[in-house]
Amino acid sequence: MKDIWLKTGCYITGYNYGIIKNSSELSAKAVRKYLSAILIVSILWGFIGFCFSQRYLHTGITGSLAAALVMIVIVIQIERQIILSIGRNKLVPVFRVIIGIVMAVIGSVIIDQIIFREDVEKAKVTNIQAEVNNILPVKTRELDLQIRQIDSAITIKEAERAAIIDEITVKPFIKSTSSEVKHFQMQHNVSNGQVADTIVSRTDLALNDIANPKAGLLPGIADQISQLRKQKSEKENSKINIRQELGNRA
Repeated sequence: MKDIWLKTGCYITGYNYGIIKNSSELSAKAVRKYLSAILIVSILWGFIGFCFSQRYLHTGITGSLAAALVMIVIVIQIERQIILSIGRNKLVPVFRVIIGIVMAVIGSVIIDQIIFREDVEKAKVTNIQAEVNNILPVKTRELDLQIRQIDSAITIKEAERAAIIDEITVKPFIKSTSSEVKHFQMQHNVSNGQVADTIVSRTDLALNDIANPKAGLLPGIADQISQLRKQKSEKENSKINIRQELGNRA
C-alpha cells in the first residue's frame, strides 16, 4: 500500500519513482506529504468547480463533473510547477498565498450558499414579493384603463349595430332609380315635300325596391365586436394572473 501511495505521489508531483524509492525515507515522506496536500486542495477545487458549474452555469451532472475534473487538473499542474521549481524563488510563496486567498473566497461563497440555501431562497422570495407589490398597482391601473377603453369601443360598436338594425327594421327596402335610353325611328316632311327618316331618343326612368345596403355592414361590425370582446377577455385574464406573471419575470 505504501508503494502504491509513493508511486501515485511521484506520478502526480513529477518526481522519479526509481530515484525516490532508492533515496532516504525522508524523501519518500516528503513525496507522500506533497501528495496529501495536493489531494486536499484538488478535492476542494473539484468540489468548488462542480458546485459552481451546476449552480451558476447550469451544466448538469455531466458538465459539472467535467468542470470539476478540469479544476483538479489545473490545481495539480500548478502545484507541480511549485514543487518542481528549482532554487529559492521568492515569488513562489506569494503565488501560493494568492491561490489560497482566491480558493478561500470562491469556496466560502459556494459553501455558504449551499449551507444557507434555504435562507437565501427565503430572502429571494421576500425580495421578489416586495418588487411585485411595488409594480402590481401600476400594472393593475394600466390593465383597468385598457379594459375601460375596450368597453367603450364595444359600447360604440353595439350602438352602431343597434342603430343599423332599427333602420333596417323600419326600411328593409329603399327606392332605387334606374334609367333606360330608347331610340325610335320617325319620319318627317322636309321642305321640298319629301319624307325623311330621323332618330328620336327617349330616356325612361323607373323606381325599384332594393334591400337596404346597410345590412351588409352588420357582419363586419359583429366581427369587430367579437375581436374587442376577445381582447377584453385576455386583459381580464392578465389582470387575474398578473401577480404570478410579475413573480416569474422577477
